[in-house]
Amino acid sequence: MSEKKIVLITAAFPYYPGEQFLETEIKYWGEQGGIKLIIMPVARGEMIREIPQNISIDYTLINRPLSIFNKILNSLKAITTPSFWIEVVKERTFCLDMFLTNLATYSRLHRYKKLLYEYHLNNQIDVFYTYWFTEVTYALQRIKKFHKCSFKVCTRVHGFDLYRERRKNNYMPLRKRYLDNIDRIFTITDKAQEYLTSIYGYDRSLLETKRLGVDDQNIITLPSDPGVFHIVSCAFLVPVKNIDKIVRSIALLSDSINQKLKWTHIGDGPLKSQIISLVDELKLNKKNIEYNFTGDLKNSDVYSFYKTNLVDVFINTSESEGVPVSIMEAMSCHIPVIAPDIGGISDMIIDGYNGILLSSQAHIEEIVEALKRIEFFKNKEIRVQSYLQYKKNYNAEKNYISFINTLEQL
Repeated sequence: MSEKKIVLITAAFPYYPGEQFLETEIKYWGEQGGIKLIIMPVARGEMIREIPQNISIDYTLINRPLSIFNKILNSLKAITTPSFWIEVVKERTFCLDMFLTNLATYSRLHRYKKLLYEYHLNNQIDVFYTYWFTEVTYALQRIKKFHKCSFKVCTRVHGFDLYRERRKNNYMPLRKRYLDNIDRIFTITDKAQEYLTSIYGYDRSLLETKRLGVDDQNIITLPSDPGVFHIVSCAFLVPVKNIDKIVRSIALLSDSINQKLKWTHIGDGPLKSQIISLVDELKLNKKNIEYNFTGDLKNSDVYSFYKTNLVDVFINTSESEGVPVSIMEAMSCHIPVIAPDIGGISDMIIDGYNGILLSSQAHIEEIVEALKRIEFFKNKEIRVQSYLQYKKNYNAEKNYISFINTLEQL
């Protein structure tokens, strides 16, 4: 039996940055026999990750600078396509901003369609697997429709490529125009299926939840000693992560409990100086609070931190998330979690079982009340339950082997 050819189309992986989940997933692809996996990134970075030797990289879709002539040509092709104007009328994209967003999407779609059709003719691919539900996926759907190709098309859908509320003007071009000529849409949460059917109108038979995951490092992070409460957060320092809420909550918490507080933040970003200024303004260093900004850490260094430190609770205060890898990592190390009910977090945290599920836009007082439950977070049973919830839903070995087998059988 010949090898099955599967093309995985990524934003940039194996190049840095981003798409960290694929670092774990790709390892399991490398262990599969009977599959020839080809990674096809859309963009290229300066640094590249190591990948298994039996997996190759193809540069067909790498963004190359287009001449002004080609850019104009792609735009002309877009605006002469009837479906472009159907999109304009049905989605009422008459304002200039939305019109240009639609035009850019159509231009990319035409480019990808041409490149991918030529690639398939020369390589006879069995399955195209797009890591994001974007114009690349639409291009493959059009190829299937107009060229009657037999290859299978499947995609994962995460957050930015799912929720229109995360886009400017709440607008995601073409999503309602591309409901068929796709064999499977893999969501990473059950809630995402409801969104795809109710908002966009996808047939539920096309949808299947296939969760992401992290490897079990066999780390059991113990709680702090009595009288000490150690809070850990991990996020890129950008507005959407609301790290200022953590700072303000810890400042208020210190006034109402008789504990030594420690806060460690893992991650860097453009708001670092503002966060440090807020720490100084609220005088955290004078309130018996020990704090530490580690900066960016490699995945292995995050686990080393959990292995060598006592941690009571992990906290997330973001206003927008999919399924945060940082929460999975903490749970896998027996750490309870506080996080808001957004994205797929309610699949991760069962309130009162392995952590505290906040409201979707939790205010400071709500976060403080959650943090006050110190004995809850230090409780051995709660910490074991956090690990069990990880093991049930986010164990990489189980999730990725199941996912790969599903794609192989399409």
